[in-house]
Amino acid sequence: MAERAPAGVTAQAAPPELAGWTYPGLDYSTFRLVLVAKAIDRLTLRKLAETCSLTIAEWRVLSRLAPIEGATVGQIAEMAWVDRAEVSRAAVSLEARGMTSRHVNPHDGRSPILFCTAAGREEYARVLPLRAAFHEKLADDLTAEERATFDGLLMRIAQRVAGIAGEG
Repeated sequence: MAERAPAGVTAQAAPPELAGWTYPGLDYSTFRLVLVAKAIDRLTLRKLAETCSLTIAEWRVLSRLAPIEGATVGQIAEMAWVDRAEVSRAAVSLEARGMTSRHVNPHDGRSPILFCTAAGREEYARVLPLRAAFHEKLADDLTAEERATFDGLLMRIAQRVAGIAGEG
């Protein structure tokens, strides 16, 4: 016989099980963080395809470059936490589309400085609110306190990752 909720209490359905969330030998919060990050990347790819003609890599470059006054491929890679090759390919594509330009670096001739063009800043200004709304929607049922706690925990994990990466 099914249990009934007490009078005056609305019964809530149990949340659906997420495929792959629990997995023998991989039941770690950090593993789940990777799963969520990959799912966010897939959603981002789909949303970018719906709203603009940028790839994730191109958006990463544009979103790091537009608010500043130029940067090298290495600097953008460091800001975006991706490898230089990804940034370099995306920068070439953005440059071909008139969204970025490159200038000779007076301090290192092998490493040009990338700049966002007016067209790139325009696209950034158009897409940024869409990306902000996307990220707000992901956490819209968290309280301000939960968001702060979550962000603090992510920072601690990120610092640990950076420390481990620096060891190797």
